[in-house]
Amino acid sequence: MRPDLTENGEILPITANMFADKQENGVTLIPPELGTGYIKGFVINSKLRLIVRDYELKQNWVLDRRFGKEEVNLVRIAFHNVYRSKSELKSNTRQPDGGKNSLPSVQIVTTGLNYELLPANKKVNSIVITVEAGYLKELLKPTTENALLQLITSGDKPLLFEEVISPKIHEVASEIIKADPDKELQKFYYKIKAEEMMYLLFAALLKRGETNYQTLNIADVKKIYEVKDSIVSDIYTPPVFTELVRLSGMSETKLKRLFKQIFGESIYNYYQIYRMNEAAYLMKDEGLSVSEVGYRLGFSNLGHFSRLFETHIGVKPKKYSSAGL
Repeated sequence: MRPDLTENGEILPITANMFADKQENGVTLIPPELGTGYIKGFVINSKLRLIVRDYELKQNWVLDRRFGKEEVNLVRIAFHNVYRSKSELKSNTRQPDGGKNSLPSVQIVTTGLNYELLPANKKVNSIVITVEAGYLKELLKPTTENALLQLITSGDKPLLFEEVISPKIHEVASEIIKADPDKELQKFYYKIKAEEMMYLLFAALLKRGETNYQTLNIADVKKIYEVKDSIVSDIYTPPVFTELVRLSGMSETKLKRLFKQIFGESIYNYYQIYRMNEAAYLMKDEGLSVSEVGYRLGFSNLGHFSRLFETHIGVKPKKYSSAGL
């Protein structure tokens, strides 16, 4: 089912064929009337594709993938905010839209949730891997005991999962952007890199443990993401659960269940993970000291900040900062 458009028409439908005549040197350019930037795709084989997206749109759009009957068993894996553009890499500058609203994350979406909101006036960079569910099943070979991998590779249920990505995935993404592989070996190179990113992602997902997974609908997904956006809009203030319940329009039980299913964490743990990942990027990208980051994020006790950082990032903040991890 297609999401409703806003009453004032700010959210508009967009399809890939709108860009069909805007190609240059194998890169699909965003038409000037829609925005700036490009989309570059690599068809690795009939079951695996990799797309690099770097653009900024003038209006909010809804991307309609319009999968045909022959494409019903596709899994879409979108790594968001995982690299800097080539111009930024050369100048060693960070996107002006950096910070809490653009921390790296990855979405895994199965067929049935075929729409994606593309926000206006926001620098978007992402690497999207589209893989046929049967091909993914051959790669992962999920056991009957692992319900999560079984569901994702079945390709017949509308599901969505999101993870805050690891520094290692960040590194692989940067390698993809900077790579200039031999033309004869290009597909081979991008196949290796796509499969490496998928491996790192599913290794993280396996740490979630088992839970009861339920199929999703567009309306519930939209509400859960409104809750998520509310949580990260002010990472200096802990979320108030009663306010989130009111925002979602769901029961407390349903909100907790769907939020944990999508993000793999309780609401409060997700808030702390997001907060500590913001701390890591303030150290790495902005060069702030541990104490500067701790106080910026509202910690009066730096010992508590250090313990929380180590719990969620896996290393003490001083070591992280000095090692440039």
